[in-house]
Amino acid sequence: MSGSAEFRVQPDALPRTLDTVLSPLHDAWVEEARRFLDPAATASPPFWDRWSVVRYLNDQFQARFALERALIEELRPFLQVHHMDAIAAGEERVARLRLGLDRLGRRRGTAAEFAYMTGEFLTALELWCAEIELAVGHIEPGDLPEEGARILAHLESAVRPTA
Repeated sequence: MSGSAEFRVQPDALPRTLDTVLSPLHDAWVEEARRFLDPAATASPPFWDRWSVVRYLNDQFQARFALERALIEELRPFLQVHHMDAIAAGEERVARLRLGLDRLGRRRGTAAEFAYMTGEFLTALELWCAEIELAVGHIEPGDLPEEGARILAHLESAVRPTA
């Protein structure tokens, strides 16, 4: 044979796994959090910038965090123990930092500590999302139980990833 045949895989022919679904959703979520938290991450953020962070974390962020946690609970039977341990540790860190920001953001004289913790929170959130994506790379959305599929659909419709 003198000619070579080209072989192209159509993107639609590849199986869609949860990591490819969650990655852009997580990217958009982290970007949203960054938009709210960055103004308070300066060396001396004003009280009202910190208060805006507290409001965001207790409203929009907490609602999304609860959905992510519910999805992880539905995925538990599919995940290896070491992945579940890493996800649980990351979840605990994000929750602990969120509570810390809530407490600091309500008090005066905590600007520097608040700014530092804001950066720690964003890093913890990014790492937690990455742990989830790493753990679910072998799961196809069609394999999810009914409640897991419902939660995923809600996440997909609620979060509009940025291009």
